[in-house]
Parts: sequence; C-alpha cells; structure tokens
Amino acid sequence: MENMISFVHDRISKRKYDNGIDFTMGNGHDTLFLSDYCHHVYSYDIQKEALEHTKALIKDKNNISLYLKSHELFDQDVDSFDVGIFNLGYLPGGNKEITTTYETTLRTLKKAATCLCKKGVIYVVVYTGHDQGKESDGLMEYFLTLDHMIFNVAKFEMMNKENAPYVVMIEKR
Repeated sequence: MENMISFVHDRISKRKYDNGIDFTMGNGHDTLFLSDYCHHVYSYDIQKEALEHTKALIKDKNNISLYLKSHELFDQDVDSFDVGIFNLGYLPGGNKEITTTYETTLRTLKKAATCLCKKGVIYVVVYTGHDQGKESDGLMEYFLTLDHMIFNVAKFEMMNKENAPYVVMIEKR
C-alpha cells in the first residue's frame, strides 16, 4: 500500500491544472511534483532553509514561484487555483519547534476554500505522531462544517497504525 504522499500524488497525476499551490513548501518535493501537472505553481514557507532546499531541487523549472512567507498570505499572489497541498507539521530535517499551527492553517483553509475553482481539490496531509500534530483535532471540526452542496470532503487513513498520517481531500463541486 502506498504512503499518504504517494496517495495524494497519484490522484493529482490524473489530470492537468492551471494553478497549483504548495501551501507548505518544506523540502520542495510537492512543489516539484506539482510543476509537472500545473501550468504554474505557487509555493510557500516561512523558513529560509525550506526555500533554499526547494530552489536547489527545482533547478531550471520556470513555472514555479517561491515565497518566503506564511501560506496564510497566498491570496496576495493567487486569485484562484485548481489543486493545493498542505503537508502539516514541521520541516523534515529542520527545526521541529517550527511547525504549522491550527490558527494559521484554519484561516488559510477558509480562504483557500473560497479561492478554489470548481472541480478543484485541496489535499491536507496530517501527521499526528508529534505534539503539534494535535492541530488536526480542530481542523476536523472545520472540515465537518463544509457545505456538502458545495464541497465533497473525504478522509483517507491507515486504520491499523497508531498515529499514522492521514489525508483529508476537499473537492469543490
């Protein structure tokens, strides 16, 4: 069985998109992946280390814009988008004290839901195996409030692994 990132990438690879957003740039793997399926990719992180890792990874790609700022500010750069990825938690290999937070992620998700194009999809990969991973509890409450006439929302998880990451998929109908 594939891991959650492979699960998300498999679903994204089924079509092409105009604009994609990597809301949590990290080491740039989702940004690079999205660049093969999107006309343009916008990628955000608050850590300079993440920006440097991603710059090195994407090399000569010319359809990517990198931003050293919070994903909460994405709407300063993008009016609408077709696909987005959140990888919640901390930068792999980085400072584990710097993490996504419930408050910022919730505000971003609310804005993202309004900017998401019809038939667009947001994937939220949630890691619960660390203290900051508890942000998912509050986010689950938000996901349940999304109007089923406008959004399809699904959760994909490994049922027999404690603290395993899971994916929430939000599709605009």
